[in-house]
Amino acid sequence: MKAKEYLKKAYRSIYENDFEQALQWFEQALIIEPDNGDIHYRYSITCARSNRLEKAITHARLASALASSQEEYKIHYDRLQSKELTLMAKKLVEEHSESDDAKADLNAIQSAERLLTRAALLDPLSIEAQVWLALAYIELGRYHDALSSVREASTLPQDDSIAKQLLELKQRITKYLDQSPS
Repeated sequence: MKAKEYLKKAYRSIYENDFEQALQWFEQALIIEPDNGDIHYRYSITCARSNRLEKAITHARLASALASSQEEYKIHYDRLQSKELTLMAKKLVEEHSESDDAKADLNAIQSAERLLTRAALLDPLSIEAQVWLALAYIELGRYHDALSSVREASTLPQDDSIAKQLLELKQRITKYLDQSPS
């Protein structure tokens, strides 16, 4: 069977919401054409939609390397890297709130801030990266930076519930600013 036929089967599976089967068809297509950046790209998208971030990143990187002229492959790869960095930073921030070691806490939050800054650069449309960056800044006492991150997130496309959460976070940061000595 040709890779094109496997791709048709993968698309049919996606249409039928059978993402597991679609992944298997993409894998078959990749066996036939392992150097096809487009197949890696489409496989990566399906992996990402199936919450297989590590595999999605691997194939997005391959797609970007194999077809470097395809800007959308690079954008997709950057977006996935941003998501991975955000998840890593989120874990650091959450662990910080459970720790009793002040020095380790500071190091964890500083690491989270660096990861989130990079994540926001890789995917400027990531509200999640901006919000977590704001939360890291709050933990570091950098309220003006936190407010800036919330404002940046507020300019991005969002639904009403996210808009409400951003407004609440902005109000929380404003209270911190009002209470902190200038």
